[in-house]
Amino acid sequence: MKSINTFTTLCVAGAIAATTSYASGGSALQKVMKDRGLNEKDVIRAAKTYNPSGVHDKYVVFSSGGQSGQVIVYGVPSMRLLKYIGVFTPEPWQGYGYDEESKAVLAQGRIRGKDITWGDTHHPGLSETDGKYDGKWLAINDKANPRIAIIDLHDFETKQIVVNPVFKSEHGGSFFTPNSEYIIEAAQYAAPFDNEYHSIEDYKETFRGGVTLWKFDHKKVVL
Repeated sequence: MKSINTFTTLCVAGAIAATTSYASGGSALQKVMKDRGLNEKDVIRAAKTYNPSGVHDKYVVFSSGGQSGQVIVYGVPSMRLLKYIGVFTPEPWQGYGYDEESKAVLAQGRIRGKDITWGDTHHPGLSETDGKYDGKWLAINDKANPRIAIIDLHDFETKQIVVNPVFKSEHGGSFFTPNSEYIIEAAQYAAPFDNEYHSIEDYKETFRGGVTLWKFDHKKVVL
């Protein structure tokens, strides 16, 4: 009978301690909510997106930077900025375009002998294996200039820029085929395929759109 009483006492003491702890935590939470003017829905939304230090996000997003000419990488659900990848535009703050290696990459983007140090990135595409994203490579197109860049997702650095020799613009993405043998690039606006002047009166005969399939070499990292 004595052991039963002892057990009962321990259970009651444990329940009281748990209740006290919960009440204390609840009071702290209520205070934060009151001080910041938050309601229950606000707190739930915050909890759904919060990631403690050292905890990885479930998803990683590769977002085109538009007229910055770069690629922005952030985590979901935390929305933390993970990386700002230099692609078509020099970035002094991170040295992209200022060391010999990245200078050489940007030089690949010259068009008819002229340096093009800006871009309008759109529609990044991830490499695939058997139709599933494999996380190895990222292709991004330059909408303003007919170019594609290849980013190595091992170190999140741009390895190559390729200029389309016949297009004058592009849009709609630069997407890998299901086993990444090719990257598909589409023109946005119809234009002459050569680099000569053509009157608008010749539109029907000389202005064309198109789609290019670039052969992708995984080992050499080249198109």
